[in-house]
Amino acid sequence: MSAAPDRPRVFVVGAGPSGLTAAHRLRAAGYHPVLLDRRDRVGGQIHTHREAGYLMEEGATLLPSAYRPVLRIVEELGLQDALIPAGSRVGFARDGAIHELRSEALFRDAARSPLIGPAAKLALAPLGLVNARIAKHLNYEDLSSAAAWDRETPREFCARHLGMSGDAYDYVIDATVRGVLGVRSDTISVVELFFMINNILGTTLFAFRDGYSAYVAALAAGHEVRLGATVHELVEIADGVRMTYADADGEHVEEGAAALVTIRGDRIPDLLPGYFDDPSCAAFLRGLRYTKCVVMNTGVTTPPAGVRASVTNVPESIEPGVMGFTCEHNKAPGRAPAGKGLLCFLSMTEDAERLVAEDDDTVREWFLRGAERILPGVSDTVDYTRIARWDEVIVYSRPGLYRALGDFVRRRPRGTRIELGGIFWSSSNICTATSAGERAVRDLLPVLRAGTGASTLA
Repeated sequence: MSAAPDRPRVFVVGAGPSGLTAAHRLRAAGYHPVLLDRRDRVGGQIHTHREAGYLMEEGATLLPSAYRPVLRIVEELGLQDALIPAGSRVGFARDGAIHELRSEALFRDAARSPLIGPAAKLALAPLGLVNARIAKHLNYEDLSSAAAWDRETPREFCARHLGMSGDAYDYVIDATVRGVLGVRSDTISVVELFFMINNILGTTLFAFRDGYSAYVAALAAGHEVRLGATVHELVEIADGVRMTYADADGEHVEEGAAALVTIRGDRIPDLLPGYFDDPSCAAFLRGLRYTKCVVMNTGVTTPPAGVRASVTNVPESIEPGVMGFTCEHNKAPGRAPAGKGLLCFLSMTEDAERLVAEDDDTVREWFLRGAERILPGVSDTVDYTRIARWDEVIVYSRPGLYRALGDFVRRRPRGTRIELGGIFWSSSNICTATSAGERAVRDLLPVLRAGTGASTLA
């Protein structure tokens, strides 16, 4: 509970990174944020679990150095000492081997690696020139700034503009998209590829010594948080908002000064009746689709021989259902008991559509079959597994999404006492969520300080 409940209350719907960041900024601005989340914990897709001597990440696992808004908050929370290097090696599976490249020098190392041959390496070269043109249009707060590029998939772009196919595409481009997003690169916007190149690839990787949940716990500390609370309706009233929500004690109606909504975008229109004057805004949000993922943390009696990478991407030709895996014991100390290893396998979203409804034994058998194709013999070393299911991971950004986002940004309500955060504003990740929470507070504060809730359209 906050020490200053007499401050104006601002409801924050969703206690993931976006909502927690918004609450952090609101409290610093002199307001009393009230966080509500339907889950039984804070953190959204960040969750660290300890069991049987293993420290396991079931959601977000790494923090790239390019995520500067997150790193600023880490510093504000005094968590610098909790952040440690997470190993700089990224693996690419091919022909029974894991080819390792340094994260901060990925394309330079790819040029020297036996992962792909000379012709494929030459095919990658023009990518840097194109990237130099698009990089300045990429940002975490509003990726519609790159709308002019949002007309085709990475596969179409590589074939049409770079003449790239074969090994360069299969083992570098597609394998990387699969490993980062859990979708094939013939299904998403090419903007995602360039966003990864600039904001994930080529960066230094960090991890939290005691797990990612340490970050969200510190971010949530001192706030009023109501868990198991499902918000049904938010409406703007004179000089404030009225919220209807339900928890274990029944249904409640409360009023506050304002509200921030950070839940998944396709649920927002039903939560905010009458909020969107332009029906195209509600239609955009309702049309958003989210990927799924199933995760299996796997304790092994013997770490895989010769594998030093923290993260390994898996091409479709080796195992189409597994997007990649992490070697948690390579990433940070204390992830596994002495002498053992901890692997974390992640499913592609197409397979997760089915696996989320399967029982643990079925999921375990499915993952181990795939793991054998990547690391032969690994099944014989397994002594522990834990399954996590995520029904919502990232926005499925098919070509045209960021052009549509531009229309939404131009037409969305402005100057109201209700603002929107979440991950749909840019390529989905914790940094986008963080930036969205900060932007929503920045847009809301002038309305609160002016003491008026008059709605206008941009």
